[in-house]
Amino acid sequence: MADYFCSTVVQPTIPLSAMTPLERLILSSIFSSDTEGDGIYFYAEQGANDMPAYPVDEVRAALALSGDVESAAANAVRAELAELGEDDAYLQLDLSVSGWEMFFQSIVRRTPALPYVSIVSAWTCTKMRPDGFGGMAVLITADDIMARSTESMLDEMLGIAEYGPLGVEPGLGSHVLLRLCEEHVRATVEVVFETEAPDGLQIADVSNADIRQASLDVKAASDLSHEEGEAAFKAATRAISLAAKRNRAAR
Repeated sequence: MADYFCSTVVQPTIPLSAMTPLERLILSSIFSSDTEGDGIYFYAEQGANDMPAYPVDEVRAALALSGDVESAAANAVRAELAELGEDDAYLQLDLSVSGWEMFFQSIVRRTPALPYVSIVSAWTCTKMRPDGFGGMAVLITADDIMARSTESMLDEMLGIAEYGPLGVEPGLGSHVLLRLCEEHVRATVEVVFETEAPDGLQIADVSNADIRQASLDVKAASDLSHEEGEAAFKAATRAISLAAKRNRAAR
């Protein structure tokens, strides 16, 4: 008989101040946890618990202490409490489908000092079975929950090996023509400051947050559809030229 494990670590340490009492209760049953300074380090030695159960009274108390703070944990608990019978002593969450990642996303959304949470898992087996090893990386931001397994990484690498850097067959690739890099914006600020610095403003006053917001504003206000059409026309003309040259060489 083989045993399968999914050792998991959550990074960075989650500040205590960023979690509601309910979130701390919920996450501490899904994962093992250690207190580190003013935060909690979550991990699972053998695998996260996706069917945690809690005493109903304890859940109700934690929910009440959490007040009106919006969270996926509160929404999930309220939905389950509404389904419980009068004699039910425990509340169980089925996270095998919905997943516990949404709980961390709620925390990230409310915590400017926590831009993301990453979860890395290692899949191992007590026997050297081909399906028993691998891993998963999950990145949780305020807007996205992104996951990649070692299998998907291998598929990507195989695609790149077969089709080149784009990883897709010719005719289906997408080419980035313009990318606004915040580091480039910062360097340009320094150049602009040499001749156009407003009175009383120091270059150190231009924060990274200013750079980020300015880049987003420019992106939202820019319409590059005509540049895309012009680039597509140039590429089409070049493709015809390449085909004609190949045909002449084959004669």
